[in-house]
Amino acid sequence: MYQSRAITVIIPCYNEEEGLKKLLENKPAFIDEVIVVDNASTDATAEIAKSYGANVIYESRKGYGQAYLAGLPKATKDIIALMDGDDTYSMADLEKLLSLMEKGNYDFVTGNRYPLADKKAQPISNQYANQLISMAIRILFNIKLKDSQSGMMVFKRDLLKQINVKDIGMGFSQEIKIKAFIDKNIRCCEERITYRVRAGEVKFRKLKDGIRNLYLVICLWKELKLVNP
Repeated sequence: MYQSRAITVIIPCYNEEEGLKKLLENKPAFIDEVIVVDNASTDATAEIAKSYGANVIYESRKGYGQAYLAGLPKATKDIIALMDGDDTYSMADLEKLLSLMEKGNYDFVTGNRYPLADKKAQPISNQYANQLISMAIRILFNIKLKDSQSGMMVFKRDLLKQINVKDIGMGFSQEIKIKAFIDKNIRCCEERITYRVRAGEVKFRKLKDGIRNLYLVICLWKELKLVNP
């Protein structure tokens, strides 16, 4: 419970036993519910999650967004927090985002990793790709979003009724942010967070996923433009 609001954290995982253990070891006391979506892992991800009291949901259809689409309907608390299971994000930053949400009366707060505090946390090519996609989003949608690909955010659970996210892949993060930021009825902001060197195998395919995400940004812009000309 944080400032009278109950908190659910959802963590999508595909073979993240190493990072997940580090992450859950530092779980703050104010988190009321942890949902780990096991996205067809072949390691001990599920067992580790259960050992720390997490509710494990199994999703055999692979995909970053697919895992979230399976986990989001299971959240029961007032505020939902999303973060990756590779220990790149810090549990300590959750309180930072929640505090900003409370003080500023925001509905949606997303993390901004840049500029990186640890230059080794992300290859320079990934940083350039992120900045290119984020710039395209700012231009096309006229919104102030510096880190469109960040995997850490908090928002009111009621927003799920307003934001219909469809992407089952890595484009999930940018889609939920875009749809939240362009909605005039949703108060949004970004806040600086830390980003660390990941534990375990890298899942992001920089060329394939980067090109796909940029393509999806353009497709979403065309789709929303047709709906709201």
